[in-house]
Amino acid sequence: MKLRIYIVCFLSSIALLAPQYINACGFYESESDYRAMMFRVYLPWLRCLQPFTYTLSSVYYSGGDDQLSSDPDENDRYRNCSEWLAACKNKPSIDDIYKIQYNTNADLFIKAYNEKTLNETFGNNSFIKYLTEKGNESLLNYMLFAKKAELYEVGNSSRFEEWDNRNYYNYKNWEDVQKDKASAKWNLMNEAQTLLNKESSQFLKQRYAFQVCRSSFQAKQFGNVIQTYDKYFGKVDKNNLMSVWAGLFKAMSLPSDNPDRYRYFIQVFSSSDEKKFRSVELFDDKYNEEDFTPKELSTALVMLALRNSGRALEQIREAYNLDKSNEYIPFLVLREINKLEDWLITPLFYGKYSMTNSDPFHCAYYNEWYENYKREHAEEEEENDSEGDKLQEENLCTDMEYLAELKALLTDMLPSANGQTKDFYAISLAHLSLLQENTSDANKYISKVSDKANPSILLQKKLETIWLAIKTQNIESNKFKDVFTDNIADLERISMPGYQNNRMLYTLTLSLSNEYLKKENRVYGILMRLKSDSYYNANNDWYFSYSSGDSYTTTGYFDKTATISDMDILISLLEKSKKTAFEDYLCNQPLSSVNAYKELKGTMAFRSNDLKLAYTTFASMPQDYWQSSNFSFRHYLNEDPFIPKGLKADKHRAFDYKFNKADFVKELIDLQEKATGDKSKSADYYNKLGDAYFNTTYWGNAWMMTRYSWSVGDTDYSKIDCLPEWMRNYMTAGTAREYYEKALKEAVNNEQKAYATIMLRYIHYLCFSFRSQQADLNLSLKYERDLTNYRTTQAYEIFRSNCIAPFIASKNNK
Repeated sequence: MKLRIYIVCFLSSIALLAPQYINACGFYESESDYRAMMFRVYLPWLRCLQPFTYTLSSVYYSGGDDQLSSDPDENDRYRNCSEWLAACKNKPSIDDIYKIQYNTNADLFIKAYNEKTLNETFGNNSFIKYLTEKGNESLLNYMLFAKKAELYEVGNSSRFEEWDNRNYYNYKNWEDVQKDKASAKWNLMNEAQTLLNKESSQFLKQRYAFQVCRSSFQAKQFGNVIQTYDKYFGKVDKNNLMSVWAGLFKAMSLPSDNPDRYRYFIQVFSSSDEKKFRSVELFDDKYNEEDFTPKELSTALVMLALRNSGRALEQIREAYNLDKSNEYIPFLVLREINKLEDWLITPLFYGKYSMTNSDPFHCAYYNEWYENYKREHAEEEEENDSEGDKLQEENLCTDMEYLAELKALLTDMLPSANGQTKDFYAISLAHLSLLQENTSDANKYISKVSDKANPSILLQKKLETIWLAIKTQNIESNKFKDVFTDNIADLERISMPGYQNNRMLYTLTLSLSNEYLKKENRVYGILMRLKSDSYYNANNDWYFSYSSGDSYTTTGYFDKTATISDMDILISLLEKSKKTAFEDYLCNQPLSSVNAYKELKGTMAFRSNDLKLAYTTFASMPQDYWQSSNFSFRHYLNEDPFIPKGLKADKHRAFDYKFNKADFVKELIDLQEKATGDKSKSADYYNKLGDAYFNTTYWGNAWMMTRYSWSVGDTDYSKIDCLPEWMRNYMTAGTAREYYEKALKEAVNNEQKAYATIMLRYIHYLCFSFRSQQADLNLSLKYERDLTNYRTTQAYEIFRSNCIAPFIASKNNK
């Protein structure tokens, strides 16, 4: 029981709000987009393992993103250029070699060669100059062949060994395409073999041999791959790049029951960054352990663990025991920590402990099919919910136990570690301790990290320092704010892989946002939430285009959760000339203007029927604000709010009204005063107030006086009793009904009575249409019957000739 209580406390301390998404045509999110992540340390030698960063998405999806390259620093390419530099007697520059090798279009090179314009085409390139010198024809001929072969390769994909669907194949028949490719590869293989047999230079022999191995594999001549490799390379030599690259083709050519297949994959993985991805992709656990050395077995376990999206602790433990110097172990630890973050935190985005639903009115949603389904399967659903809750608690318990096991292993590994690895294990233990809510251990391990540690570790240390402060300090205090701003600045500034660094900042600030909201500091909580959204969408231009100017993207959270007093605090903060560093941080992000937040404050006041506050707030703004592009007011507040929507046929609606919220509210105030003054006209004033308030509802033409969005789907929110009063009024025209009822009561003639009766009949009909309550139907029918008393009135005739006519009376009463 103690553990269960502990877990609930853990959940409540870290529960996060779900991200705010902007849906755009063509945009989608992968599973990993929803994952929490605060731990990301890249030791220099582990950058080559970036494609294996833990994600729910398939490990085989690279998408051509450089960030997912297994050789982001292009170590293999520069090794190749270095070997060429040696073959060219160190005369050309390595940059010029790289330019020709990897940044020169194959078609352009071949064309320049055939036209004998290489030097003219490539200017003063020292590599071209060397290749075209007398006596270097063999080197030039190889480069020509390599460029010809390049035409049939994928290019810079991490799996360039596969065949590319090049767009210059414009055949209509796909079988013809495949035949053409097969023929081209066969011809390349034969040409490479012929050139290999003629070549005397060892440097070029091995490069032609690599070309033979590659083209033979693609032509499915696996025996020729093995024979060529054994003759010209014999084994993988980490100092000979061609032996490594060609070794991958030999591994792929060997049968699955040949132990050399696994040995070559292991050796290629260990010797080449560029081929790591492919080696892991093709590796499996069908090997015999007795065939390998402990060092090879340790690497094999690493390769298997990189494909393991589940618990890999035992693979880590065994790999470490087999070879304590295995340089890839820290990356596996990183993956396990990211898994634990995912398992423990990500469910809180959507689980029962979270504050996930960004729609404050979801309680009113009604779907007839779903309601019927719930009634029919109530017992089954209750059982499933109970079982789901039980499984969730069990998973949390086992995940926390697993975390403790991982922490114990790292605690054992820490004393024997050295240098950057020691700092890595220390910061890992600090992070795991914070996941455990063990702040004492977290502080101890943070202090063990050297001030001269790798920048990536120091970056993580700053994050852990903030997270520790969130858990141990008063987040309202200046002391905490100083700790936060001192460390967050470096987190934002230090160069790291952009997406991952943003994900860390997103998760951290989302957590802090929730802590402020739990303390009912909604201004800080929402501003921090917006900050987390900006980190989350840092690489999405569409987010910032939606956030630019005054928009609901940067006011929506305030609209849904803030109070009028919160808006006063926010406006005061935005207008403050000398902000603290923490306040600067909160405000230094895409936000709407002060006028937008005044607009929202005025709208909140209008919702609560505080017309005086609404007026003074709207009056303090630029009076042309509602005719600008802000919030699209000019597109939706463009009709006379004192003429009820439907009174004019659509073809007569001009949509050219210059709406001003301050003027509108001022007129409402004036009408209320007049209604209590001249009793002979009170009913007219009340009817006009009814018209105005009707138009500010879902059914009217000035709905943007009350809300910032409108949808036909709003009528699905028919269980309105759970809604705040203003939203109930918005959906049922409650305030408008009150004024029409007052008009009926104060009416001194049939014209006034007819007008109020028609509108009450209409409103109750609309209410019944979306929430199907008998009371609305009864009142609608009552007012319909009452209309028979007013058929000769001018009001009755006016309404009969417009869009409201179908709702005035049934066919029997017309």
